[in-house]
Parts: sequence; structure tokens; C-alpha cells
Amino acid sequence: MINRWLVAHQLNIECLGEYNRIDDLKVCNKGKTKFENDCVMRTDNNNVFCLQGYIFNKDLFYDRSEEWNEAFSKSMGDDFERTLSMLRGAFCGFYYSGADGLLRVFTDQIANKAIYYYANGDKWIIGTYLDDMVAVLKANDQKLTFNETAAKYMLSYGYMLDDSTFIKEIHRVLPGEYVTINEGKATSERYYLIPNTEIHMTEEEAVERIDASFRQAVQREFEKDKEYGYRHLVDLSGGLDSRMTCWVAHSMGYTDQVNMTYSRSGYLDEEIARKVAGYLRHEYIFKMLDDAAWMKDIDDITSLNNGAALFLGITGGSRMLGLLNTDQFGIEHTGMIGDAILSTFYHDRDFNFGPPRLGFHRYSERLQYSFDEKILSRYPCQEMFAIYTRGILGAQSSYITRQHYVETSSPFMDVDFLETVFSIPFEYRDRHHIYLRWMKEKYPQATEFGWEKWGGIKPREDQIWKRRFRTLHRLLDMKAATLLGKSSIDNMTPVDYWYNKEPSIQMKFEQYYRGYVNSPMISDALRADIQKMYKEGTVMEKGMALTVLAEVKKYFTEEI
Repeated sequence: MINRWLVAHQLNIECLGEYNRIDDLKVCNKGKTKFENDCVMRTDNNNVFCLQGYIFNKDLFYDRSEEWNEAFSKSMGDDFERTLSMLRGAFCGFYYSGADGLLRVFTDQIANKAIYYYANGDKWIIGTYLDDMVAVLKANDQKLTFNETAAKYMLSYGYMLDDSTFIKEIHRVLPGEYVTINEGKATSERYYLIPNTEIHMTEEEAVERIDASFRQAVQREFEKDKEYGYRHLVDLSGGLDSRMTCWVAHSMGYTDQVNMTYSRSGYLDEEIARKVAGYLRHEYIFKMLDDAAWMKDIDDITSLNNGAALFLGITGGSRMLGLLNTDQFGIEHTGMIGDAILSTFYHDRDFNFGPPRLGFHRYSERLQYSFDEKILSRYPCQEMFAIYTRGILGAQSSYITRQHYVETSSPFMDVDFLETVFSIPFEYRDRHHIYLRWMKEKYPQATEFGWEKWGGIKPREDQIWKRRFRTLHRLLDMKAATLLGKSSIDNMTPVDYWYNKEPSIQMKFEQYYRGYVNSPMISDALRADIQKMYKEGTVMEKGMALTVLAEVKKYFTEEI
């Protein structure tokens, strides 16, 4: 387990075991810190500064004639927002002014490092692990309330749309924001928003900008591993995003890679990834998911990911990491949401750049909830709403689970790469055009391996006709399976197929459902919705219902 931490004011934290005092704060740290020299916990004239995670550009803040923790603290004290906006890496932390009791808690620009807060009068608590926070609050007899809005988010989207957790009194700090807690009140301020302004350029210029920015992002990540003597752990699948992280890093000399894949055996993700790793001569690890045992990890995953997303969403990733000796790795390098970043979420320009709207990117349409549209005001257009919610708060929530083993990063989510990509004209990004051209011109050999999304067809524009034929074939296969009452296995993690095939999974789901659906914490209306999702839904929808019940069980059932 790597580092998780908690800081409390006017609350007893003895229930967590050993802790330290820093002025009038109580601090609990558990686990190892991967990048210890990047972290800060410092007091200075009644001020406390904390930074956790890793930083790529420390040299921007000091010339090594002083200590990093001193330079960081000084910069934060001089200009808090400017310092946050300039930092590059994955980080979270706080700044506490003991003189006036003011607290500022923050996360990085894309919330790679999740952090949560609770404030009630002079009592407050911040932390990275929700279970620890709840344990402290319960030990101090603080009121905790089940959040039905969070439950409805889960039953619709499979992730949160705002700062919600399943506990009304606890909130998450959103990407590129900090929260000020003063006199029992919490206010949120944004210090960074991904810009979304196109710049006139040629396609040739776009390719050069993408490549230069991506290589810079890769260098930052992999050099951080080298700085601490870690090997490079790199995800690899049949997709393009992880392939480009792996491939570009290799081309830059980062060849000591351990590539890992987890999927059902014999699927394209395994087949393609194995070929790519073999061609590059990387160490390769594959975890077969055919036993589907990970589908029973309801309690483990919802605990590890703070209930931020559907427990089935991380598939077998947690079990894979649990098998590795992660002491030798610093960062798990991924291709997280590269597809959405370097292409477009929507093919219609007016819709893509139009006003944000609710109702898209749901895991389920079975329940039609109406949510407060005030959350839309945070985003300038539909694409940014999708990037921040479906991408960062949704897909990237798997990082919360992974960070119990390693730190995480994706060069596609590098702040400067994001700014480069979203300056490129829409027409170039649409339908992966500039993505494919970048690969063809800069890394042509990488296009000689199939693309899972295209059914194993090589990712080149001259292969689009083959892709269309293969896509039609796959759709017909899935339709035929449905008509015959069978579950399609044309997927890296065919949960419906595994569920229907394995009685022990069915039994686990049913026992879990029956054990907690009648909890008195659940209103009659919400209970009816959960019942509908579980009884009528797909396996993913059943998983969404069970995720809600897992949070009820964990935080609002006395026996737990």
C-alpha cells in the first residue's frame, strides 16, 4: 500500500492508530511514499504546508541552493493560485494559516490525486481515503447522512458529476480547484480550466506540435521513475493510447519497460499487446480474467476507489496490481482517455462547442433522473463537460484504486499536452484524423499492429473501408447473440457472458442485493429504482445498483 494521509482539526483521530501533531493539527500517514523527496510537510511561522504526490518541474521553483520544501512553502505563501497553476505532476495537499484558522485544500489540474474534505464549525478533516475519514467522524460522534443524489449519479452515469460522495457531509475537491475552509464554511475556487480555443495551423504544424508536446509529457513521466530508480510499468492493450505511451517512450530510450495486460484470454487486447511488446522486446505480463473472480470484489473496490465510480469499471486491474511486487515501480504509465483527448467527443462541431447538456455518457438510460443544471455552469462547452465528467471524474477514477499500489500518470492528460491538443482545429481532430496521421508520419511501424476498436484492422486511414466492414460484422455477431439469448464475448471483459456462465457470481450478486436493499437508510423511491436496475438491468446495471448498496453497507450499516 502506498501513502494515504489524513489531517484533522479539533477531532480525535486515535482510532486510526499512531499519528503526529503539527501545531494544532493531527496528522496520520499510512503506507509508503513513492516519491518522498517531492512531498512536503512543513511548518513556518504558524503556517503549515503539505504537498503529496510527485512534481515534474521542481526546478522552476528553486535553484537547488535551497531546500525544495522551503521553496515550495515560500511560493505557496507568496502567490497560492499562481503556484498551483504552474505546478506540473500529480499532487494534492493543503495550506493552513494557524494565525487565522484558514485552510486551503487543493488537487492538481486534472485531479489525478483525489482529496476530500469535511467542515463543521471549528471541526474539519481532509484526507485521501474516505474510509479513514468516516472512521474518525464516527468516533467523534459527527452526523453522517446518506447522499441520494450521489446514488442517482451512480445509477445513471456510473460516476459522480460534481463534488459529491455518498456522504452528504464529505465532498471531493474538483479538478483544477481549491477549497477554502474558514469559520466552518467551505468555498470552492477554480485556478485552472483546460483552454478550448482553436489556433489556425496547418495539419503539418498540428502533427509537429502534437509530437513535441507528447514527447515532453512522456519524458516527464519516465524521467521521474529514473530519478528514483524505479522501473517503468506501462499498461498495454489492443488500443492506440497505451500503445503510443509505450511506443513513444521506447523510441526515446525508455526501454526497461514492463508491459501489462489484463483481459479475457484470446481476445484482441491480449493478442495485439503481446505482439507489440514482443516487437519492442519488453518484459510482458498478462493476467487472464476468464475466471471473472474480480467481479466478486464489490467491497474491496468500492473501498479502494472511495465509491467514486462503478465497481465493475476497473475490471481486473486491482487484482493484477495486487499480484505484482510494486516496490520496484513508481508510476503506472497509462494511455488514459487519449482517444477522447486527441480525437473529439462529438462529430458535430456546433454540438461539440455548444452549451453543455446533461443526459450524455450515461452507463444506463433505464432511470431518467433530472439533475441540477447548475453543475453545467462550470464548463464552457459540451466537449469540456464530457472531458471533465466522463473522462476525469469517470474513467480516471480508476486511478484512485490503482494508487493504493503505485502512482499513476498518462501523457495524454499532461496539462501542456492538453493545451496543445485543444488548440488544434476541430476538423483535424475529428474521427481520429490527426491521431492517425501523427502515428503514420512519426511512428509508422506502430500502425502495423491491429487496433482493437477496429476489430484488429490496422489503424490507418487507408484501412477505413476494412474497418467499416469489420464493425458491421461485429454488430451482426452481437445482434445474433442477443436474438439467440446468448451473451456476446466480443469484448475484453464480457461481464454479461461471465455472469451468465458462472453461478458463483450470480450467487454473490444475489446475496449482496438481498442483504442490503432493505436498509432503512434508503428511501422507498430510491429502493424501487435500485430494485428496477438490479432485476431488469444488464450486468453492468446490476453492478451500478450493487455499488450503491456497497456504500450503504460500508457507511450506514451498524454491523460493519
